[in-house]
Amino acid sequence: MKILEGLLTINGVDIYKEYNAFLAEDSAGAHTNYDELLKVPAMKAYTAVSYREENGERLPDSLPEPHYEARDVTLQFGILTDTKEEWYQKFAAFQAFLKSGWLVFSLLELETTYRMYFKGCTTHQMVTPFNLGGRIYGKMKMKFREPNPCQTIDPLNID
Repeated sequence: MKILEGLLTINGVDIYKEYNAFLAEDSAGAHTNYDELLKVPAMKAYTAVSYREENGERLPDSLPEPHYEARDVTLQFGILTDTKEEWYQKFAAFQAFLKSGWLVFSLLELETTYRMYFKGCTTHQMVTPFNLGGRIYGKMKMKFREPNPCQTIDPLNID
């Protein structure tokens, strides 16, 4: 599965090479992970004044430059290994890596970078049972927080 190498790095680590982890989809041709990353964040509300004696609200004649709210991003990862022991080892190591602090996601295909932190695992599913003699595959949905969407990131200085 060399095709998965280099597609996603987090803090400069190729997660497929290191943890056998990759962005997973539920069906061929789906792109829910990329849709989630490319979704435009909500805009921050303009400061308005509302008087009880007037209809509506007052805003300045010239609106200030718009800015985005922080956002949560949910991504689905898969881990594929040859044995249940290897799967659990990769899974545990990947979890420890994700909770290590700031995470800079760099996606080769999208040519984008995102700075987020791990919030939690919303779902987990073992697709293949541990008692089969074949490969082991599990997938999980992970939630991340991007406090400053659209921030330009210098990948050489991620602190």
